[in-house]
Amino acid sequence: MEKDPLFNFRQPLVTAGGIILGFVLNFATSLVKRNNRSDILALLILVFTLIGISLLIISLYRILNREYDRDNAKKYYRKTLNYFLTGVILSFVGGVLKMLHTFLS
Repeated sequence: MEKDPLFNFRQPLVTAGGIILGFVLNFATSLVKRNNRSDILALLILVFTLIGISLLIISLYRILNREYDRDNAKKYYRKTLNYFLTGVILSFVGGVLKMLHTFLS
């Protein structure tokens, strides 16, 4: 049986991704409960958060996918990590914008 080159990276990324995705989804539910559909900043917060959630789910899928090109494992992992970090950053930006929106309201 061939050793999986991503074996040592899989568990930490899945754990971090799952925890962050849980927090972001909890944050997203608070966005849905509010009635600020006409506010452009609220729409921007929603867009950042939804794109961040999507990228986090894509990164979790990619790291759990065992059917990848083992010869290009470094490139595959780098792209997966970029999806993950971009998802975290966009979700964080959505959270910061929400804090500013709440503070300025």
